[in-house]
Amino acid sequence: MSRLVVLPTSRAGWVLLIVFVAVVAAGIWPVIGWVNRAVLVLGLPLLVVWSYVVIFACFAVMLIANRVLEHKEDEHD
Repeated sequence: MSRLVVLPTSRAGWVLLIVFVAVVAAGIWPVIGWVNRAVLVLGLPLLVVWSYVVIFACFAVMLIANRVLEHKEDEHD
């Protein structure tokens, strides 16, 4: 029977999972409530800037994870 959820097997995998979950958590309601203020940053509302930060942080974590996991797979072959 195949598993629906695959857990990390290395320390780097666990660290990347925790970082990714933290970044995603930064984009949900409680944090958005803290950031949703009438402040402009470079002419954009703070909430829009925060959204961009969360999106690019997710991208960066996934990019790093792909590079780290690809490197670890090469070591095993």
